[in-house]
Amino acid sequence: MTDTRRRVKVYTLNEDRQWDDRGTGHVSSGYVERLKGMSLLVRAESDGSLLLESKINPNTAYQKQQEDEKFLTDLFAQLTDEATDEEKRQELVNFLKEFCAFSQTLQPQNRDAFFKTLSNMGILPALEVILGMDDSQVRSAATDIFSYLVEYNPSMVREFVMQEAQQNDDVSKKLTEQKITSKDILLINLIIEHMICDTDPELGGAVQLMGLLRTLVDPENMLATANKTEKTEFLGFFYKHCMHVLTAPLLANTTEDKPSKDDFQTAQLLALVLELLTFCVEHHTYHIKNYIINKDILRRVLVLMASKHAFLALCALRFKRKIIGLKDEFYNRYIMKSFLFEPVVKAFLNNGSRYNLMNSAIIEMFEFIRVEDIKSLTAHVIENYWKALEDVDYVQTFKGLKLRFEQQRERQDNPKLDSMRSILRNHRYRRDARTLEDEEEMWFNTDEDDIEDGEAVVSPSDKTKNDDDIMDPISKFMERKKLKESEEKEVLLKTNLSGRQSPSFKLSLSSGTKTNLTSQSSAASLPGSPGSPGSPGSPGSPGSVPKTTSQTAAITTKGGLVGLVDYPDDDDDDDEDEDKEDTLPLSKKAKFES
Repeated sequence: MTDTRRRVKVYTLNEDRQWDDRGTGHVSSGYVERLKGMSLLVRAESDGSLLLESKINPNTAYQKQQEDEKFLTDLFAQLTDEATDEEKRQELVNFLKEFCAFSQTLQPQNRDAFFKTLSNMGILPALEVILGMDDSQVRSAATDIFSYLVEYNPSMVREFVMQEAQQNDDVSKKLTEQKITSKDILLINLIIEHMICDTDPELGGAVQLMGLLRTLVDPENMLATANKTEKTEFLGFFYKHCMHVLTAPLLANTTEDKPSKDDFQTAQLLALVLELLTFCVEHHTYHIKNYIINKDILRRVLVLMASKHAFLALCALRFKRKIIGLKDEFYNRYIMKSFLFEPVVKAFLNNGSRYNLMNSAIIEMFEFIRVEDIKSLTAHVIENYWKALEDVDYVQTFKGLKLRFEQQRERQDNPKLDSMRSILRNHRYRRDARTLEDEEEMWFNTDEDDIEDGEAVVSPSDKTKNDDDIMDPISKFMERKKLKESEEKEVLLKTNLSGRQSPSFKLSLSSGTKTNLTSQSSAASLPGSPGSPGSPGSPGSPGSVPKTTSQTAAITTKGGLVGLVDYPDDDDDDDEDEDKEDTLPLSKKAKFES
């Protein structure tokens, strides 16, 4: 016999159509010789006695849908009937709870059919009635049943509560016309109220209900079709009919500058509410933003920063940190307009120099503002709270914020400077090596006549360098320009004296002399100077002498004579190479030699 034992509770329907408890046992299935077929067997877990033995065949009651519907209809009727005995109702609720727990062992297809049948038979309206009863044990069992339904199909629960809200709206409209008031009781509001009113010191039930609410408001498990968007419809319903119930304990406890009630159980409850609100900030962008700004929720939450319970103050800080993390200017303007950094700065100063979680969390929030360069919040913090924070030097966060603020002010005062930096940032890129080679080749192929006298020659590859030099003050730029001009004059002086930049020439000046050379044309016009058209040392001149003979020339200076000596080269090939170099322009030749 195959053992498929499951723990179940056995009830039998008596002649008065009431359910009698037969006990708890383990169910198994197998072939029973006496019954000539496969049967269900339930043996008591206490003594192993047989509680139930039933042959499985098409005529069995649980195989017929009509019988199932009649059974469930009777079950829900007894659960919701006010005349039902409290002890009896508790047994029926426990039976339904174990019935749902047993469904978890079914195959997915059978489990779907099971929950659809429960839904069609009206399990959610029945749970709504049961949750409104005073018996805590009955409510606890009903909560477990509700959790099975939410975990199985949250969309089914959302659809029910929205239909219920629509029906209540229609009823309220008719009653209003008749000048009769009514109180809307929604299933989801009952869940919120039970979470708020949990009497357990550890709030075990409230934690369970908060998890169910988070599942229901989670957009990740909401369906979206071509004709229907569940997220838009349900969130609109939730913020209209339910959010005020959720935030009621928060608003009631934060009417002053510090929490009205600051006992441990109240702090735990408010921490649960803040956890759910923080989840909404992260996942509900539009609805929660309007609700927070219109109801001034953040100001109320930051009152809890003054709580004596550190975990509650940290929950309030985490709520604000989640808002700042969105970097939404609507939120930022709301924070600045209401000066909502003040409670945080007060908590930071009251904490002193103690290195704890509160200290680290507050510094991390300001560091996020600095790193992300949130300009509006940076300016707001420095302008309003810098005097209170300037002495904090064990971290560089606040000094970094001040530096950000000063840089921001500098850019505002000098917009051209900011635009120039943005242009430089946009034009920084890595150039291809082939582009550099092509540009250098084009530069060497440029005719000398294309370059005007006195024009600075810059290679194309150098045009994108020295970004920082552009940003220097004008005074430094003029100093560099004068230095560059003096260097160019020195190069021209040496070139005019020698005719070419060759290491074989040596220029010696007597002490205290000053060369009377003013320009390249005056130096070249001196008779006998190398490189002049008529000088003996200039190549191609009619009176040129062979290169193997040494040449001397004298230049008259103010303080004496300058002697120029040309030593013969040992290799004629080197002279030919140098002659070729002489044909290049001076600026190109310097580039070529470098």
